Amino acid sequence: MRDTLVGSESRPTDETLLEAARTGDRGALTTLFTRHHTGTVRYARSLVQSSTEAEDLAAESFLRMMNALRAGKGPVGNVPAYLRTTVRRLTIDVGAKTGRSVPSGLDMGALECSSVWPEPSMSLSESAVERAFLSLSPRWRRVLWMVDVLGYRPGELATALGIAPAAACSLLWRARRALKEQFFELVHGAG
Repeated sequence: MRDTLVGSESRPTDETLLEAARTGDRGALTTLFTRHHTGTVRYARSLVQSSTEAEDLAAESFLRMMNALRAGKGPVGNVPAYLRTTVRRLTIDVGAKTGRSVPSGLDMGALECSSVWPEPSMSLSESAVERAFLSLSPRWRRVLWMVDVLGYRPGELATALGIAPAAACSLLWRARRALKEQFFELVHGAG
């Protein structure tokens, strides 16, 4: 199999490389890694806040794929989809273990500027956060309340709402993004 990979004029397909990797061809694994690493890190970066976490998730997904291939399992095609699914599952697992909701959708670094915080003289009922929260749809308010106040994890949220875990994560992300946008609109519109 290795001769066909090395002697081939054209670029080997992922399927050919996967087949070779199952037989222990390290060169095939290296080629798969080189071919798909950047895209996997990019995808992981869309789910987590830091580049370091994204790199770790990508590395772990490749390690899991490599171990699966050595065991005669793993993908038979569409390597990017396999790696994205692994990254997504790892992200959810990490979030569940650490108590963090992933993907967060709320960039706390953007809130460090003191000019975006409500004035200390504002009462709680007048705060921009409360007004932003109350301006959201009832479903988004419920999801945010369940996760951020009651401490539901994405898997528990999915079960409570009767939807798929990926849909729950997506719903949570959209709700947090809407809250963030509404908050900034209120604060910057008032200032």
